[in-house]
Amino acid sequence: MASLLSRLFGFHDNRRDARFDGPSVPVLPTPDTRPVQTSTASEFSVDVLQPLKNWSHPLKDTGNPLAQLTHMAKAAAGYYPIGRSGLFHGGVHFDSGTGIPPDKSVHCLADGEVVAYRVDTQAPTTRYFVNTITVGKPFSRNFVLVRHRLQPPKIEGSTDTPPCLTFYSLYMHLEDWAVYQKNSAIARPTFWPQSPTLRVKQTANDFRSGRLDRPGLNVRHMDRKQGKVIDLLPRGAKVTVSGTGLYRKLENRLGPTELIKADGSLAGYIAASILQPIAGNEYRITSSKALVNVRAEPIIPCKVIAELPTGTIVTVSGEGDFRKLERINQYVHFNWLEGEQEPLAADRIVVLDQPVPIKAGDLIGHLGKYQDSGADQPEHKLHLEVFSGDDIDMFIEASREWAKRLPDRDKTWLKLAKGTAVVAHEDNVTAAQLKAMSADSPLSAADLLLPKRVLDGLRAEEKIIVAATSVHKARNWYRLDGLLHDANNNLLTGWVCEEVGVTPWFSSWSWEGYDVIFDFSMPKHAMASFFSAVNRFSDAQREQFRPLAEKDNHGPMKSRLYDIIDRNRDGKMTAEELQAALRLPAHAQAISQLILRKESEWFHQPKKWDALDELLGHSGSTPHLNWLAEKQRIKEISWWGEVADKVGLPSWGRPYHFHPIGLAGLFSETQELITMEMLKAADPQGTSNYHQEILPYLNMYAPTYKIDTPLRIVHFLAQVGHESQFKVKSENGNYSPRRMREIFGCKGGQKNYNTGEDDCDLGRLRSKLWSHEHLYANNAIKLLSYVYADRMGNRGEETQDGYNYRGRGIIQLTGRFNYERYTRIHNTANPSDLKDFVVNPDLIIDELQYGVESAFVYCAMTNFNLAADEDDIEKTTQIINGGQNGLHERKEILNNIKLIMDI
Repeated sequence: MASLLSRLFGFHDNRRDARFDGPSVPVLPTPDTRPVQTSTASEFSVDVLQPLKNWSHPLKDTGNPLAQLTHMAKAAAGYYPIGRSGLFHGGVHFDSGTGIPPDKSVHCLADGEVVAYRVDTQAPTTRYFVNTITVGKPFSRNFVLVRHRLQPPKIEGSTDTPPCLTFYSLYMHLEDWAVYQKNSAIARPTFWPQSPTLRVKQTANDFRSGRLDRPGLNVRHMDRKQGKVIDLLPRGAKVTVSGTGLYRKLENRLGPTELIKADGSLAGYIAASILQPIAGNEYRITSSKALVNVRAEPIIPCKVIAELPTGTIVTVSGEGDFRKLERINQYVHFNWLEGEQEPLAADRIVVLDQPVPIKAGDLIGHLGKYQDSGADQPEHKLHLEVFSGDDIDMFIEASREWAKRLPDRDKTWLKLAKGTAVVAHEDNVTAAQLKAMSADSPLSAADLLLPKRVLDGLRAEEKIIVAATSVHKARNWYRLDGLLHDANNNLLTGWVCEEVGVTPWFSSWSWEGYDVIFDFSMPKHAMASFFSAVNRFSDAQREQFRPLAEKDNHGPMKSRLYDIIDRNRDGKMTAEELQAALRLPAHAQAISQLILRKESEWFHQPKKWDALDELLGHSGSTPHLNWLAEKQRIKEISWWGEVADKVGLPSWGRPYHFHPIGLAGLFSETQELITMEMLKAADPQGTSNYHQEILPYLNMYAPTYKIDTPLRIVHFLAQVGHESQFKVKSENGNYSPRRMREIFGCKGGQKNYNTGEDDCDLGRLRSKLWSHEHLYANNAIKLLSYVYADRMGNRGEETQDGYNYRGRGIIQLTGRFNYERYTRIHNTANPSDLKDFVVNPDLIIDELQYGVESAFVYCAMTNFNLAADEDDIEKTTQIINGGQNGLHERKEILNNIKLIMDI
């Protein structure tokens, strides 16, 4: 809706001569008729909803909050709070302008619970006139609505309850159900319930003799491990099963693959003499032989096409000496099957009777397709919104009072007030020179709140620290590039000064700079203002609609925007002006601090859209057919009326709107478990850029895996800092003959290798490193497959498990057993990001986050946390290193981090 006018321009010529009897009705999916339980208003309660702890960017952008805000200027359309049509736009768009992730995945903004969603099988279409023909254009109306609870931390030593706010995040224009049905490789949201259809896991690793390239799941002739293998299901095979034991009966397969005919029926005949009746046409094979023949025809002699184990239960038909096989009972190990999520219902709105918990960063869905009336092709896009029905004024006032009681460590935003001097950089400049030059330096034209993360990430040469003296306070000079701007909106580069104790720091809970604005203007006012600004009106029309335009221009929202970005008050406020302002960090931040009480565009009231008819030139005698089609689309995409009062939103459709990226950025800067300063102490040679890249993942997984106390954090950082300097590595394995024998050849380890003799003092452990030197030297695949074979869960040398599951990550995770455990632990902790590190072990080195997470998981699999709780560096070193290598250096790193953490 935000680009409404741009979609409708140019269609007035298609009115009278078009053969069209009325408004175009969208082609909608057939609603799912299955019953769906829904909540009622009287049942609504958020008492059980826990305050959120974590935030995540919806597309997993790990940049700093200011960079994320200015990035939104790249959107092709859909800015907060005005769209390209001049209408109010309560959210932001991610589209081709902002960039779309390759997998098009959308992730939850914060911890919360899913309360409602809609998933159409296929996106509906609206038929618009293009020249003299109508063209159907799809519009995804799929959405997910998540409820969250925002609450400041408790005050130490106080029993007072912090204020809280219930808010909602909305994800619009998501992918269709048909796309998931066609491609099973696409991850599905875990808040969808599981379907009765299961799949063989991608980690299933049974093999048929001689076919190591085709792993799968064994099918047995009875419901126990002792059952003989009669078939192999490939990974990903769809199955339905019955029963409750460890082995379940296959229901969707008549028999082994080799006996299934082209028409789907079962081939083969079996001797009636070996069939023991059970019930009906079901029999058990009984024979003195372990295996009995299945024949192609009911005669002897005849070709034997398969063998079945004695004890197999079969269903047969016919009479005579041989009976026709109709079904063979088959069983599979249930633990190697996994369910598929499916929406509770398709093609209708689902309001969940029992909301489903969801974590920040969990999968919401994928970007769907939306085609504007004037677009040649559909576009993938996400419309993201955040709003609340609570009393925002009351909450912010209480939150600000609460912030005054929080410790200083919670103040993570430095305020550089309007008028801050930005001193141009010179080589070898000193603090005294900067102070002297500041009087003649350009001044910033707007306030800017700077996140501590940005300052922590500056290189050493971009900071100058001046200690306090008897005549002046301590000062910190920071070199900032392109963050502040001057009165002409030119970005400034240079040095700014923080006077310690004077330049203020703020907590996120202070809501510094935020305004709550009540604006009651309607679309007709905004559109009249827009038409006037872009000279769409004739002189007569300008006068006719001036009262409407002025109500919008002088309304609270526009007035505040004029204050921020159009101080000359030229009477124009367009999306282009807004987009230009969003490129400036201070303006983008100021706009993101607007909390707007406005009617939601998802709350459908026909009269507010009918009020635009005259402005768009539509009447009974001169119908604007594409506008009629657009109004029908607006109706179909709206959802507020069916959902609001069932989930705690105001039924009258006028919530408080927040800038979603601004809100997430504000609170993602609260105190982190691991800071840049700690990371630098653990890895003093590492670059700031790399530390900034890895830090979000360290803070993402530290609380998940309980590395969340000062002692656990300091020991974890010390160990990783020494082991890998936080670099994600893969074990090399490419060794010279002598070196491979030294590392892997001797009983008792390297210390028992005799360099002079090129032999072992206590005997050889792996003699093939001498006898088959040519095979293993300088060949990582061969060497690691051999030395790691038949241990750590690895199979024999010929499977190459030793190489496939070699050490990877910032702490070397090694062995198939550990990769299997990592898969289970990761998927349990991250149900919306299911991965299989057995099938795809290189994920640990290809994707930084898993290279980091694997270290936390390794600690969780061991007694690392217990050793850290005892502050025992020797124990934590033994757990991580397997010995005491580098113990002195590890202690030094540990003590350096402790100094910073005041331990």
